[in-house]
Amino acid sequence: MVEHLLAKEKVAGSIPVSRSLFLFNRATSPSGKARLCKSCTSGSNPLVASLLDVIFVHVFFIAIRCFLMRSPHSYATEAIVLKRTDLGEADRILTLFTPGKGKFHAVAKGTRRPISKLAGHVDLLCRSQLQLALGRNLDIVTQAEGRENFMHLRSDLWHMTCGFYLAELVDRFVEDQTQHYDIYTMLLETLRYVDADAGALQQQREKATPLTPQQEEGHTRLRLRYFELHLLMAIGYEPVLANCAYCASEIRPEENGFKAALGGVLCPQCSRHWERRLSLDALKALRYMQRSKWSDVARMRPDARLHAELEAVMYDLLRYHLERDMKSWSFLEMMRNV
Repeated sequence: MVEHLLAKEKVAGSIPVSRSLFLFNRATSPSGKARLCKSCTSGSNPLVASLLDVIFVHVFFIAIRCFLMRSPHSYATEAIVLKRTDLGEADRILTLFTPGKGKFHAVAKGTRRPISKLAGHVDLLCRSQLQLALGRNLDIVTQAEGRENFMHLRSDLWHMTCGFYLAELVDRFVEDQTQHYDIYTMLLETLRYVDADAGALQQQREKATPLTPQQEEGHTRLRLRYFELHLLMAIGYEPVLANCAYCASEIRPEENGFKAALGGVLCPQCSRHWERRLSLDALKALRYMQRSKWSDVARMRPDARLHAELEAVMYDLLRYHLERDMKSWSFLEMMRNV
């Protein structure tokens, strides 16, 4: 009987699954108990091979479905808010910088409403713990918990502008979806230092202590130069300070030149390529900042002339690599002249 049904159901070398399962389950012994005949259990039988293929396909698709159902639809991350842009009537697009995912954009819905619970936790320069839901184009911030708000930094206009300048630097130089844990750590440490510097300045003002313009800025100005230099080093734009950027000869302890387009310091023999003069003190300061930790650099006490020279050199480098000016430069200059 089984051989008759097999011969009847064979069509182009295959057997329908329903009939195969029927034959697989209906083979019975003379006593009426279910059993499998020897021909059905033999490895050479096409019916067994077809059934195994069908079972394998079903198991495979079930496993894929279970995997997709268990895949996470949200994730948690720590982030610093670099930038925010209005979207629609009540939403904002945030530019977030994270230690693991790098820089990316996300939507914070309803944060422009006065009753929003997320608004205070996703403000500019806040370090927050976020919960984000995967979106079609942009991920969506569903929960936020502020960890550091840098309140002293926000209380002083000069230091707050410096914080915004740091965020603009990272936003301009760091590519999206590229992990830069070292830059994230450096940005966080710099924001903490600027915040502490603003707090110390506020205490001095409360004591009615007269302060010079350099004391008003504290060490924040030098810390900005340190951050600029090490940011360029981290992304592969380290300036050449030990040898001439044009002829590769060793730089001697004398007045040299500098040209950002050539990548660093130029010796006196290549003076025709100079873009600006570089004093020996400025060269020593740049070299020391390049190879030292901030704890050592913080002991430096540059005067106003050296501050201005270091700032001009770093601005040349940043402008060359960005091919534009930073928006914060003009405001920082205005704040310094007030």
